[in-house]
Amino acid sequence: MRRIAATVLGICACLAPATAAAAAPRANPTCAHFGRPAVASDVRPHALRVFAIQFRQQPAAITSARSYSHAIDCAIRTEVLPHLARGRPNLVVFDEDIGLEAIAAGPRGAAARAVLRTGSPGCRGQASPCETLATLSAVDAGYGRALTYLGGHFPNLSGQLGRSFVAATDDFVRTFMATMAAAALRYGVYVVASNTQAPFALTRNRAAVAALRASPSEHEVYAPTQGRAFDQTFIWGPRVIHRHAPAPTANLIAVNRKVPLTLFEQALGFAPGPATGPAARANLEPVAIPGTGARLGFATSLPAFEYGNPGAPGGACANVAVTYMRCLNKLGANVVIQADANDGQWSGADGNELWQPLSWMGSAYRAVTDPSVRFAYAVNPFMVGNLADTPFDGQSAILERGRRGAGCHYVGNGVVVPGDDLPQFRTYAGDKPQFLALAPWVAPDGPRAGLRTTGSELAAATGPLQYVQTAVIADLPFPLDRNRAGCKVAGR
Repeated sequence: MRRIAATVLGICACLAPATAAAAAPRANPTCAHFGRPAVASDVRPHALRVFAIQFRQQPAAITSARSYSHAIDCAIRTEVLPHLARGRPNLVVFDEDIGLEAIAAGPRGAAARAVLRTGSPGCRGQASPCETLATLSAVDAGYGRALTYLGGHFPNLSGQLGRSFVAATDDFVRTFMATMAAAALRYGVYVVASNTQAPFALTRNRAAVAALRASPSEHEVYAPTQGRAFDQTFIWGPRVIHRHAPAPTANLIAVNRKVPLTLFEQALGFAPGPATGPAARANLEPVAIPGTGARLGFATSLPAFEYGNPGAPGGACANVAVTYMRCLNKLGANVVIQADANDGQWSGADGNELWQPLSWMGSAYRAVTDPSVRFAYAVNPFMVGNLADTPFDGQSAILERGRRGAGCHYVGNGVVVPGDDLPQFRTYAGDKPQFLALAPWVAPDGPRAGLRTTGSELAAATGPLQYVQTAVIADLPFPLDRNRAGCKVAGR
């Protein structure tokens, strides 16, 4: 984890803050459906209240910065505000890549939104990821002017499949970052959210403004300072801490860069965070929430599975791409924040394991059960919904170490299924009391064959069911209360 001041981001304090189009959404009573949140309460003083938002992405519907801001505000007003803790801190955690939809907002994203709505004629009858690649191509076309300009500064950019994630820097900052920063200030909460984007600086350079701006009225832009995008998790606080910084970073506390990356992210050309040396340790440095005992450690998706050898040469932090979780533990994190955008069917295979919900127990669940680490809690919100022909799915959860009492499980994990489940995952089957709060899947638990059919229908956007949009909420007191009520299940 790296502490972020405006100078670290390369933002010049002499420039006036850019106006954030997403800073103040219009009042609009129309919000997408959210299920009833699950609340595992423990109202002791100084207990941090955490909200894990399971957000359904609908990029074709995000036409502007204002519509993105409205969607995020709906999630907060529906799932967070009615359940805020009084007199103690609240932390709202969104999924990995919650800022992704911003890339197709505005006039530059119009062609991509059209592909997302109606599909690409050239992909009819073609397997995934044809539609996803067609969408990326449409995004590239929309950002053509920006990509031409940036290609002169970053010659390797043209060879990256995900080059538009660099070209969209100004939109990401004005839309995604401005929305999250404003929400934290407006509602007096901490906000954790992630996006894949480049480092940036605010500039009035005429050539940069002409190439990168979305509107002729803009006279300064957030320009990328590197030609690669990083999967970054940000945390904003409820108060301004950088008084002369632009609004999207004025209350920004810290940033974590994901390492290691998935094969999908590598194929897109994204850059990993630092794996070795002081920079790697700084990237993982936990963030303490004042007034609580919580020290947040960020492990975005794949890093949450990476434990490596407990006796790794050089120690737990020598190469965090291999021993990420052991390094977080060594640095003193006691709450794992595992935001996820899991690209694949939840009811599908995960490598050699044929049932992903079982192998997934090797992340957030392992964090609170592995005796070689000391994490007290794990918070795991999922993105759900299809991006073209790439599905994203999962079940958001908050877990506690050592809780006793009744247990619950991810869908299809009730018992070991011979022929599906690898020996190393079989202890993960069955009810587990460590779950404090859990989001349901789209269909009730049952035989895996039927669940697989449902998952395939979701991925193809056919059938009667839709991805579940909901939230799981829990108080995180220190010391732990192992006899508290748990296994609260949210509504669909």
